[in-house]
Amino acid sequence: MGRPFSQEIKQISYTYNWAKAIEIEPVFLDLEEKNLWIIGSGGSTSACELLSLLQFKFSRIGFATTPLELQYRQNALDSNSNIAFISASGRNSDILFGFDTAINHEPANIFNICLKKKSLLSEKAAPFSIAKTIEFDIPTGKDGFLATNSLIAYFTLLPKLFGLTTNVSNLEPAPSFLSDLNEFANSLIEDFTITVLYGGWGKPVAIDIESKFSEAGLGNILLADYRNFGHGRHNWFDKKKRQSAIIAIVTPEEKEIAEKTLKLLPSSIPVQFLISEEYEHNASLELLIQAFWVVDRFGKKCGIDPGRPGVPDYGSKLYKLKYSKFYQTSLPKGVTQKEYLAVSRKTGNGNSISIDSFSTWIKYYSEYKRNLEKTQFNGLIMDYDGTLCSSDEKYKGPREEIKNWINNFLKNGIFIAFVTGRGKSIREVLQEFIPQLYWNKVVVGYYNGSQIGLLEDSSLPNAIPIDSHLITIEQLLLNEPLLKHKVELDSRLGQLTAKFISSENINSLKQLMIDLIRNSFPFKVQILESSHSIDIILIETTKSKVIEYCTKLLNGANQDLKFLSIGDRGKWPGNDYQLLSNHYSLSVDQVSSDPKSCWNFASKGIRRVEATLEYFNAMNINESFFKIKI
Repeated sequence: MGRPFSQEIKQISYTYNWAKAIEIEPVFLDLEEKNLWIIGSGGSTSACELLSLLQFKFSRIGFATTPLELQYRQNALDSNSNIAFISASGRNSDILFGFDTAINHEPANIFNICLKKKSLLSEKAAPFSIAKTIEFDIPTGKDGFLATNSLIAYFTLLPKLFGLTTNVSNLEPAPSFLSDLNEFANSLIEDFTITVLYGGWGKPVAIDIESKFSEAGLGNILLADYRNFGHGRHNWFDKKKRQSAIIAIVTPEEKEIAEKTLKLLPSSIPVQFLISEEYEHNASLELLIQAFWVVDRFGKKCGIDPGRPGVPDYGSKLYKLKYSKFYQTSLPKGVTQKEYLAVSRKTGNGNSISIDSFSTWIKYYSEYKRNLEKTQFNGLIMDYDGTLCSSDEKYKGPREEIKNWINNFLKNGIFIAFVTGRGKSIREVLQEFIPQLYWNKVVVGYYNGSQIGLLEDSSLPNAIPIDSHLITIEQLLLNEPLLKHKVELDSRLGQLTAKFISSENINSLKQLMIDLIRNSFPFKVQILESSHSIDIILIETTKSKVIEYCTKLLNGANQDLKFLSIGDRGKWPGNDYQLLSNHYSLSVDQVSSDPKSCWNFASKGIRRVEATLEYFNAMNINESFFKIKI
């Protein structure tokens, strides 16, 4: 079982150089929601703690927890949460059950970070559009009994998710460190207890020391940060003098507090220092390597190889214990999974509302669904970005499946309108894949509906002078020092778009701009949000004007025309809020709280373009109209 620990630590440099060379998209920089739940167990818990610290570095909340703890805290999960699962193999039952729990709450995003490709976790996540697996095949293969090279990989790779690089030169301990460590280990009697003191970026390393000493049976470890140690934990040394020692983890930030803390203790207490002159995540990695050598030395002292300490039969049974049946959640009596899902999206959390309120919501759900399914729709009015086109497809256009559906609707006489914050670029994309014979059957609402016309009209959007309010607002934002080099302004016809140059502190920049504009121009303009920009538009501009335009365009025969609206940001101040405020509307992501509009009936864990495709597949198309069966 496993490999000798001495062989594991010889591969540290190889693993570090492999991980350092890998390019990773900094996906955590682009997260609009701040909260990140970080789930891991066993050896992965120290990597979870590092990821938590990285979150806090970027002014976001990072909450590291175990899969079992998640069961007791799951009611705090909602659509504003992000979740990251860290699992080297992606196959243990704890992490798989944790994923099941998380997906039931439909967080904003789920990230699975694995060091093995095609894991059970990645297979479980594959059907859900909100889940993304970031996976690698670590060249050193599976760790021995203790997480070793997998942690070197994680400590090098995780900062890259925030656009950071790791640069550590001390991949092997100095001879003086090994000499001090040898003296420290020899000074301890049998049945010793070591208190590990840490602060800040040393915490992931402290957690790993405790994990390895416990899992390999090397000795007793107590953990405390430098100040919590002062709240009574120091009394251990007075009562257990001969059995006790300290490992002090020190970065430049802890240098002074560590020095003053240890000076107050009796000089007879053995102390081993783990010291790094690096900062933040670089310090964590350098200290982790030193900690591995501590584990190796104490393995020799105890006569135990930490890489293969031997596991009793009951240990294997404990590891493989499947506990999911102990934590089954049940739906309210008489409520189906689809009903519960739709209501939870409306309320934020189905578990947080009373039975009476839930019953009322179910009535609204049933009435809305019944009304949609009995209606014959003459056309579709759709948002574009996030609904028909993902962020990855922004510059190349929708995927072929979407294009085929749109042309199929047009072929069968279904009227289509697109409404978007874009300008000329949307017309050019649509004209590329929609046959010209249908261009007079397609309406485009440019710049959030400030200009509306047929796709065949290549003069749109035209050069209408920019409104004086928008010109003044543009100057206000350009002259604000707090926004300089952080926001790019794009003056369009009927709207002003502010795009964020950096992904850092987007929410605070949004709030700054919103307050500046609202305080200077109350009730003069609207401010609508998308993920990486805000649109400032005139108060009379609205995406719902496209519905009025289409009705007038087609109503020469005085027909009772019905249009189904589909968008992704139906929650105010999302830029589809008005489009989805009518009685025939479906969201593929965010919903408003209005029970009479803007429901999301997509399957669990399915959002945006994938949800749009679900709706399309639920439609029964006839000549000049369609019906939907959700």
